[in-house]
Amino acid sequence: MARVLIIDDDFEIVAILTEILKHEGHEVSSAGEPVAGMQMARKVKPDLMILDYHMPGNTGSHLFESLRRNNATKNTPILFMSGEADPAQIMSEVSDTTGSRFLPKPVKLEEFRRTIRELLAGTPEA
Repeated sequence: MARVLIIDDDFEIVAILTEILKHEGHEVSSAGEPVAGMQMARKVKPDLMILDYHMPGNTGSHLFESLRRNNATKNTPILFMSGEADPAQIMSEVSDTTGSRFLPKPVKLEEFRRTIRELLAGTPEA
């Protein structure tokens, strides 16, 4: 069982992802905005973080940089999700793509599950 933190301002998406992750046996925490997300990350020390790329007042790249500067989260795998952004643009805006991935919204269930497994294992599945 892994600790997963979801930082997303869309409460419906958070509820759906939480249900999926809990069904897979994970412990899930969430925050609806970046500042609360940083506080939650320090508190729960997640094994994986799922970030919405577009949130009011902040982009996923800014939050990513803040998380990478924090000792508690600097090596934590991150899954970016967005229904509006280009994956190549997102990955070019983050300074370190190690342990980071992107999935478009709406997410395909099997792709989401596979990506979560890969990120938690630290390697892509064959």
